[in-house]
This record gives sequence, C-alpha cells and structure tokens, in this order.
Amino acid sequence: MAKKYLTAGLTKLVTARPIIIITTLHQTGIVNAGTFGAYTNLSPTEIGIAIGRPSHTYQNIKRTGELVINVVTRSLAKAAEICGEEIPPSESELEKAGLSVEPASLVKVPLIRECVANIECRWEKEMVIGYHSLVVARCLAGWIEKDFLSENGNLDVVKAGAIFNIGYPRPLYAVLANPFLVE
Repeated sequence: MAKKYLTAGLTKLVTARPIIIITTLHQTGIVNAGTFGAYTNLSPTEIGIAIGRPSHTYQNIKRTGELVINVVTRSLAKAAEICGEEIPPSESELEKAGLSVEPASLVKVPLIRECVANIECRWEKEMVIGYHSLVVARCLAGWIEKDFLSENGNLDVVKAGAIFNIGYPRPLYAVLANPFLVE
C-alpha cells in the first residue's frame, strides 16, 4: 500500500483516539516504542499525550525533542502489547514485536512501516500532572495509507480497523463498525 505525504491537517489522523505506538530514540540509537491511549488533539497542529515521566519514552522525548506517533490496527494488537511492556533500554520493543521501521522526513526518529498512519512530531511543552506529564507535541508531517484516507482528510478508523482499548489496563480492544450520522 502506498502512503500519501501530508504537511497540514495532521491531527485529523487521530481524531477518534485509536491506540498509538510512540517511537523515540535512546542515546544508543536503539528505537524505543511505547503504547499509549491517553491523548487528545489540542489544536490543528498539536497533540497532548499523557506520558509517565519515569518511562523511556518520556526520557527520550525530553532528551531529543522528537517523537513519531504510529496508529495501530487490529493486525498489530499483539505488537502493541509487546511495545507496552517494560523492556530494558538496551533492547528494542519493535524488534521483539516483529515491527519494522522506515525513515521519517523531518525528524531522526523512524516511523513504524506496518502502521496505517504516522505523525512526525517535536516536543513543544509539557504540564506535570502527578506521575505523568501532558506532553504537547507539534505535528510536523505525516503519512497515511491512501486506502484509509476519508473524504474529509481523516483517517477512516472503521475501514482501517484501528483498535481502541476498552478494558485498560487489561488488553481488551475493539474496532469500530457500523458508523452512522445523527440527523
């Protein structure tokens, strides 16, 4: 499948809040991957993500200022669970999950090839909230599988089979079906 390169309207790729894997880089160059479901669009160019400050993902974002948001589909649910495990920084979650990377266009952090959409981001600011920080990421560029781009520029989460965690902290996921308009 071919992806379309985007530079505008990037938060439209995650409007329905599917599960995401965030990739970052360790100091050693190993790609870190963490699974997240607590995030929101803050503006047309910003996404806020709740990230535990002790995590490798948070530490890497603070050190490099870069991250990539990768949208997960049903076929990648097991991989998302592996990426959510506590794995030492000397090992790659992506390798354990059987996922592959490809270069991003504007950041050094690679994106996950198998994911249906990817958003290249830079750290902008944060707000400390207990154990977590609400990390504000500025969206710079994105990629989406052309077959899953809706008429209005969003990721069609139904067609793509994007997964949503409905049983956190249990790994209970769902996909959306039978969308409808309220008239």
